[in-house]
Amino acid sequence: MKVISVAGDRVAILLEGADTNQQYTVMEALLPPGGGPPPHLHHREDETFLVLAGEVTFYVGDTVTVLKKGGFIFAPREIPHHFRNTGTGEAMLLETAFPAGVETFFAAAGKPLPDRNAQPLEFTREDIANMIAIAPRFGIEILTKEKN
Repeated sequence: MKVISVAGDRVAILLEGADTNQQYTVMEALLPPGGGPPPHLHHREDETFLVLAGEVTFYVGDTVTVLKKGGFIFAPREIPHHFRNTGTGEAMLLETAFPAGVETFFAAAGKPLPDRNAQPLEFTREDIANMIAIAPRFGIEILTKEKN
């Protein structure tokens, strides 16, 4: 299992494309308070998110949805989206992307962590610039104007 700090969050790759004949990827994401990725869209993958703990606000297109434990949401490809931990403690998500491939972007954009107990690293300006620069190779656009 690969564990990566990406966008200030900790992502554990539970199943990667090599495990699923490239059909899907399953990841566990730990978001500190205020954590979550910048607004972006995928040209290749659809995503689902199941909130395992905490409170997360999802922005999918023009729709804003606040979810707590057990909440589930779909983020289709080609639709801008992002999410924020809007609770007071850590939030945990189970994320599925299909087809597989987004995990290779996370590995390229993030930094390896030793295990699932490690805390995510700070998301620096250099990390943001790198993420924006490499995202197109993976069919992803990082949207620089954040509404929320």
